Amino acid sequence: MADSKISELSALTSPANDDEFVVVDTDAGTTKRITFSNLNSSISASVAADDIATGDAAVTIATSSGNITIDAQAGDTDIIFKGTDSSSDITALTLDMSEAGAAAFNSTVTATGFIIGSASINETELEILDGATLSTTELNYVDGVTSAIQTQLDSKSHINYNLTKTGNYTAVAGDKILCDTSGGAFTITLPASPSAGDEVHVLDATASFDSNNLTVGRNSKKIQGATNDLTITTQNTGIGLVFYNDTYGWRVLVDAYDVDVTEL
Repeated sequence: MADSKISELSALTSPANDDEFVVVDTDAGTTKRITFSNLNSSISASVAADDIATGDAAVTIATSSGNITIDAQAGDTDIIFKGTDSSSDITALTLDMSEAGAAAFNSTVTATGFIIGSASINETELEILDGATLSTTELNYVDGVTSAIQTQLDSKSHINYNLTKTGNYTAVAGDKILCDTSGGAFTITLPASPSAGDEVHVLDATASFDSNNLTVGRNSKKIQGATNDLTITTQNTGIGLVFYNDTYGWRVLVDAYDVDVTEL
């Protein structure tokens, strides 16, 4: 075939598998040929093998508009992030949603940990949230929460005696104390810096307050408006104290003395 200028050759937009390209092997100093099918297979294999391995630099994708779209193919429903071991998913997926104007994020995530900012949600909690609709207003209802909400609800919803004491003890707000004075009298000291609404409950667990008195130490605050400690001398007594303010101090919520079960 006579030599021709490239511009004189027929244009080709979709090469067939058996179409051939000329290749110059500079190492061997020879001219070779390769079919489109073999060339395509070779390039595809190289691209597939060019994954990110341990120690590789972080990959940053930048676009002029600041948006990256991952478009799943027809029939695909999931985008899966895998670790180097194909049997193990990534243990944590971090999504930075801090930029202004971040769009709503709707997804089902399966992972050991899911992190948004510094808050961690485990897999069980994600399953609970799956399919739930949460507005910004509803999310803001938990703003300022400093401890487990369920624990706070439990402490307010009913009296649950959660401590047993046989000797001197300084109570904290919310304590419900089973007091066993069968071995000797002792003192339950009230909190030093209570807030309005704080509660402390004490109960005669062994019907022994008459023989071994329980003292409720006021810890500088008043009890029923008086500047005296409270000494309980009647068996089977259970009382609750609720703090109001420095003027009136701790108010007695329950006052039950020597209860006869036949009267209940």
